[in-house]
Amino acid sequence: QNIWSNKFRTFLTMLGIIIGVMAVMVIVGLGNGMTTSIQNEFADMGTNLLTVQIMGYGSRSVKVKDFYELVEKNSDVLGAVSPSISMSGTVKVGTDDDSYSSTSVKGVSEVYLNMGGYTIVQGRPLNYVDMDANKKVCMVGDYISRVGYGGDVGQSIKIGREWYTIVGVLEAKIDDPSNQEGSSDDCIFVPYTTAMRVSGISTASSYAVLVSDEENISKGKAIIENGLQELLHS
Repeated sequence: QNIWSNKFRTFLTMLGIIIGVMAVMVIVGLGNGMTTSIQNEFADMGTNLLTVQIMGYGSRSVKVKDFYELVEKNSDVLGAVSPSISMSGTVKVGTDDDSYSSTSVKGVSEVYLNMGGYTIVQGRPLNYVDMDANKKVCMVGDYISRVGYGGDVGQSIKIGREWYTIVGVLEAKIDDPSNQEGSSDDCIFVPYTTAMRVSGISTASSYAVLVSDEENISKGKAIIENGLQELLHS
């Protein structure tokens, strides 16, 4: 009787409840959407990717073969693996005097590009034969390809004192070309075996390891730490 006798007040009360419930629904929906969006962005960056730096004592070190075996023994948690060897040296295009001081040069395995979410737009990826034969081939990012070659593969590029043949070009990750210099598009990847030989090192001290699932990150980290401690006797 009270509700029917005060229709206007009842209407305002109902309106307030409806608006309140709708506001909560919108806020929760936006929050969930934002959370999903952020999770997807981090997933694209590699939330299940571990970067491993190895530092031994004196002559103690971990061979590449030993690290691969460590990962293979724990294949239920750990997946793809790639050495990651940073190379130094001025990058020059062709016979020009133009150099690219901000370009990142890394020696990686044939699975690294898939691990890092790279897409090939021209040519071919690095393969096992390149690793096995220490070939002087490379893949370049969109920036180097665009400003130095106009997108063509088969050209030569100089890194330090060595010449490499470009066998593949990677898709741009940054939409604005003016922001590509020094970014993830300003990169060169060579076979890790070639990088080791050119750099004069016998093993790798940095690796990228893919974990089977984001939830296994801590477990994968512990497995690698324990395995390395055994290999280094420390």
